[in-house]
Amino acid sequence: HYDWGLRAVKSLLRQAGSLKRLEPESDENPVLCRALRDFNTSKITTLDMPIFLRLIKDLFPGCWPDPFSDPDFEKFCAEMSRKRGLQADPQFVIKTVGMLGILGVRHCMFIIGPSGCGKTQVWKTLMAALNARGEDGLWEQANPKAVTSDELYGTMSKTKEWKDGLIAVIFRNMSKEMNGYKSSHAHKWVILDGDIDATWIESMNTVMDDNKVLTLVSNERIPFSPTMRMILEIQDMKHASPATVSRGGVLFINETDIGWKPEVESWR
Repeated sequence: HYDWGLRAVKSLLRQAGSLKRLEPESDENPVLCRALRDFNTSKITTLDMPIFLRLIKDLFPGCWPDPFSDPDFEKFCAEMSRKRGLQADPQFVIKTVGMLGILGVRHCMFIIGPSGCGKTQVWKTLMAALNARGEDGLWEQANPKAVTSDELYGTMSKTKEWKDGLIAVIFRNMSKEMNGYKSSHAHKWVILDGDIDATWIESMNTVMDDNKVLTLVSNERIPFSPTMRMILEIQDMKHASPATVSRGGVLFINETDIGWKPEVESWR
């Protein structure tokens, strides 16, 4: 799931730019080092982490700035975790804050990790924290593997009658602010919780790249509004093409990141 192409470079530069604007007087080397290190650690696996950090140290000798942190929002996330009946594990909070960082520079992202590692709770806690902070948001969840490709996007009958698909309806409601979605919603998330395969993900390419448009067989084009985000919750990317991998940000949750201890603590 690693991708170091031009799309990754562009989102990294946007991240570095936002850090530079927060500290206009600071030197560019520490800013770039911090962006390279902090923005990419969320997608590095546990085994690869020491290698990645050594590479960054070789690139920026003698420069190792403190990680940029938002203590107020971290407290918010920890508080929301407790309110939702979860344990405010430090790694869980880091992943939740990391997800917000990715959503700031990418409109599409993958949450990857094995079953039971806390993928669903990460985005649900983040949405609850944003709502508590005064940023209204709604999400809609779908399993793309539970329906056929025609039922997902829509199909044209032999008599030229158009029948809407699951994703077409969700996207249209969010884009045109219908059926419960309002302009006051600062966050509108489409959660696709199901394995990736070429039959349905390739049709998403125009949505996931900079066009941000879903093109249907009926020639209807549904644009992605600035508040919309698409989050794919998956176990692995074995069946995803490099074109798909490069189009989204990645939050990788290792088995050891959150682990079994918070679950035992909640059970006790």
